[in-house]
Amino acid sequence: MNRLFAALALPAAISLGLSGCDRTDTPASVAQTGQSSTAIDIVFDAIVSLGNTDRNPADQYLQAGPDGQVLVTWSEDSEGVRARNSFLAELNSNGDVAGEARRVNDGAGEVHWYGGDNRLKFTVAADGGVTAVYASPLKEFKTGVVKTAHAKKNSDFLASAILNDDERGPVPVAHAFATIATSPNGKVYATWIDSRSRTFTGMSKPESTAERRKDIKMRDLTIPDSVMNMGPRARRNFVEQNSQLWMAVSEDGGNSFGENYPITDIVVCACCVPTISFLDGGDTLVVSYRYVTADYLRDNVVIRSTDGGKTFSEPTYISEDGWIATFCPHAGSSVIADSAGRLHSLWFTGGRADADETGIYYTYSDDQGKSFAPRKLMDKTPAHTVLHAQIVVDGNDHLWGVWENIADGEMNPQIFLAHRAADETEWSQAARVSDGTTTAMLPSLATDGKKVYVSWTEKQGETSTVKVRTAALVSG
Repeated sequence: MNRLFAALALPAAISLGLSGCDRTDTPASVAQTGQSSTAIDIVFDAIVSLGNTDRNPADQYLQAGPDGQVLVTWSEDSEGVRARNSFLAELNSNGDVAGEARRVNDGAGEVHWYGGDNRLKFTVAADGGVTAVYASPLKEFKTGVVKTAHAKKNSDFLASAILNDDERGPVPVAHAFATIATSPNGKVYATWIDSRSRTFTGMSKPESTAERRKDIKMRDLTIPDSVMNMGPRARRNFVEQNSQLWMAVSEDGGNSFGENYPITDIVVCACCVPTISFLDGGDTLVVSYRYVTADYLRDNVVIRSTDGGKTFSEPTYISEDGWIATFCPHAGSSVIADSAGRLHSLWFTGGRADADETGIYYTYSDDQGKSFAPRKLMDKTPAHTVLHAQIVVDGNDHLWGVWENIADGEMNPQIFLAHRAADETEWSQAARVSDGTTTAMLPSLATDGKKVYVSWTEKQGETSTVKVRTAALVSG
């Protein structure tokens, strides 16, 4: 494997490939955010609730299979333990569950209670088989393993297995924030944030979450209230402040995975989920993650592989946002490829505080992620809250973007959706998807041949529900 160049050299080296990534200082009006001032043309169906509402459904994730089947996962409380169970179901065109939901994890209560970007992800193969990856906690605070589970189309999941091959290792560490994707050539790739290579130096003095976060000004909505109110606990100290991405590949459609190997140095934000995209029919892999410098600059980058994920290029910034954050944002970038080989990205950044740049941004790359166009501000967001975004491409290369934002005069985040035709440069106005009655967060998005599906978690204290809403695809 090609080891990436030293962390201290990275900021300068990355900048050499980014002549197209200019800083923007764009006000927040619709006309200046890259969105069209035309009327909203999205007509939504009714909002649908998923799961057992007595068990606090949360952390949903949507994917469309190659046959247009739209699948969703979510987690629920598991009786008697803190960890949760995850379920998978097919959705009909109105967003209702079609048939029975299947539990993904074979052992009850083994899905990590901390969801958000750390929620279960899954991928659908050409034959309809589903492979999922999820974090499972160990007893010690902030340690865990990544597990994988596989099911044939419309069948129950087989017994789960630990994906990280150090398992618990000589010292328990964190393995989490996994993602998974199926290449057009049939191989299944999984990557996750892994701490096994960090140098352990001992345990910290016990501190509560509130004590550790007393200097953090931004709200992180994905942190459960129970964690924010948690009493003093010791955690492991390491020489390195960050983690790295590891990868494993399945040659049999997700039934089993090969050995683990690192694809980055120890420069990865420990809590922002990566993404995997494919170009050239699967010959080229593009992996995104949030890179962290020594002075806590947390901007998103991509790395590329042209040999089936064996080696990767040096990182390239998606955008030089200049976001300095001394905490983990729990908000990764979203990157997707269209049929013409253009990469599209949508993400949240706190930006440069002195320039008031906090917001949701969009950009694209026409050279396989070697450089990106200047970012466009999609929606100005308040500086006190970490928010999330996702972008997908439908069968006509029409772009769909979904994100959270807090509208003027409102207290709680809501879910917003916008779209853009393949041959246009302007996005539609953003339409609000959620109903505004409570905190709506962590949106997920998928499309089939006729509709767009939007799902999110609604939260009120320790109570949560999962919602889904559909709308007809917009043409032209």
